[in-house]
Amino acid sequence: MTPAGTVAERRPGARQGETPASGVVSLRPFPYPYGAALAICSDLDETPTAADYLELMRFLNTTETTRHGVGVGLEVGNSIYFDMPSDQFSYWNADDRARAQVRALIQSGHVDCLHSFGDLATTRRHAGRALDDLSRHGCSLKVWVDHAIAPSNFGADIMRGSGDDPAAPVFHADLTVPFGIEYVWRGRVTSVVGQDTRRSLRGIASAAHPLASAVTIAKEAAKGALGRGARVRYAPHASNRVVWESTLRSGHRVYEFLRSNPTWAGISVYETRDGFGEVVTPPMLRRLVARQGACMLYTHLGKTRASDRRVGPATREALQRLSDAHARGEILVTTTARLLDLCRLRQGVAWTVLRNENHVRIEVSTAGASWTGSRPPLDGLTFYVPDACQVSLIIDGRPAQSTSMNPPDASGRRSVSLPWPRLSFPVLDRPCAG
Repeated sequence: MTPAGTVAERRPGARQGETPASGVVSLRPFPYPYGAALAICSDLDETPTAADYLELMRFLNTTETTRHGVGVGLEVGNSIYFDMPSDQFSYWNADDRARAQVRALIQSGHVDCLHSFGDLATTRRHAGRALDDLSRHGCSLKVWVDHAIAPSNFGADIMRGSGDDPAAPVFHADLTVPFGIEYVWRGRVTSVVGQDTRRSLRGIASAAHPLASAVTIAKEAAKGALGRGARVRYAPHASNRVVWESTLRSGHRVYEFLRSNPTWAGISVYETRDGFGEVVTPPMLRRLVARQGACMLYTHLGKTRASDRRVGPATREALQRLSDAHARGEILVTTTARLLDLCRLRQGVAWTVLRNENHVRIEVSTAGASWTGSRPPLDGLTFYVPDACQVSLIIDGRPAQSTSMNPPDASGRRSVSLPWPRLSFPVLDRPCAG
């Protein structure tokens, strides 16, 4: 029963590009104090050894001294596959110790993407063997990323896979989705800077490369036009959403997502370790923050031309630039799975506001959310609230624990939030056998 003098307001999920008026309870786009978010969604292609794979993860996620220099201390995930040629690192190509360390990274959340089952996985038995091993060790993954043209891919158009075709020898969707896969990438990449905000082609043009950038802009304009028409393949480009509901050919419901390579050169250029510094530039980061966008960055940090395979100066500078932006509270840098959860949460979370002159009560309900767990991850959930009033945040009928009241941000509005805990990076053996 609503107390006398209290007004009840029903609030749906946040709308794309919404700028709420002062005094209105509304969902903040990102956890306080961040104005944008980015995940380095890296495919492990051409990583030669376990040592290379694990040392790069230490460099990205810690501030320890590594063979690449002092680590940049970000929160960065990685991907894994299984059946690959012997010259590429994969789960089955690693020794027992390296596999144990990969599993530790899966359990900590730092390996969060299944990058197909690999080039050599051609049957359902290959998929079952991989999933059985992960399950036996208590490992779960919720993100699937198609790989090149691996037979087990889910994408029928761009990535030419048949993992969701019940008539195919490599059909595995009925195994993989129940295993825990919720998010699927099927080859869609954009050059637009910032998703989950109004689509804009600004920021792609390069005065130093006018012709090449004009071609990239034209391609993106065409994708948007086709997506607004009847071309389902390009609909995600038109909406500029990070994540949306989708159905595999097998009938399994998943959430598909869009990756971004926001550079003047196009989606298939600079998407490597060596090219990282050409993408994560100061103008790109400033524009991401100005647009309050989310970026699922498409890259391959295992690909490099360096004979010693060390991270080069330009890439180190770009990673440090990103680390500094995170430390300043400008850009939330996190893993692929966590950013997808966040983007999906802010699309679908529902709440009721009960308010009177001096008090605001925000009641969040997760009962209707279609998550595989008991309820959606609510890490970092943040609401703008009016000034000069008390605030209560209630989750499924219970007072939220460890909430914090935040001072006004750049919009001049204060907020209340749930914590955004940092993932705990596991201790990895050094040096690791290749």
